[in-house]
Amino acid sequence: MLEDLFGSKTRAKLLTLFFNNIDSAFYVRGIARDLKENINSIRREVLNLEKLGIIKSVPLDKIDVPKEELARDKQENRKYYQVNKEYTMFNELHSLIIRSKLLVDKAMLEKLKEMNGIKLLVLSGIFVSDVRARTDILIMGNVDKNKIRRLISGMEKNFSNPIRYSVMTQKEFDYRNQMTDKFLFEIMEGKKHVVVDRRQ
Repeated sequence: MLEDLFGSKTRAKLLTLFFNNIDSAFYVRGIARDLKENINSIRREVLNLEKLGIIKSVPLDKIDVPKEELARDKQENRKYYQVNKEYTMFNELHSLIIRSKLLVDKAMLEKLKEMNGIKLLVLSGIFVSDVRARTDILIMGNVDKNKIRRLISGMEKNFSNPIRYSVMTQKEFDYRNQMTDKFLFEIMEGKKHVVVDRRQ
């Protein structure tokens, strides 16, 4: 989907990498190795994205890396890049990339929805571009936790970071809800997408 929209498979991969890791910085050779793409293609697309203002170069003293690696970075004169959060359409691009992954994972999501025992399924965090959220998926009901874990592990293949998820029984959910539990309150009152709601 993204490569059709942006006209380049390499550019789509780069955008996904940067927007899935908005607080991380990357250098060209490392990106080429991680994405298994030709280094010249990566370099060309990185320069294009920098010119558009979507990503920006970051000084080495702002990079959180081990001292020995930092010394090698200086010796090799590496240039690091990071997504530009001040870019005019940062939020729109971030949301688009997250939603495109949801489309890819639609089949997995359908399996999750149809699992026996699920009474509430809420997408939060990375699925609604809320970096402050403390979980990405909330599941309430009497469910098979091992099956949930396997399904979410399958979804993670299209994500650069692990998907954080929380599973609660009806009893635990109700108790937390009555106690105005901070964790649950933040999810239910914050940005979210309710996929299943079978509460009575």
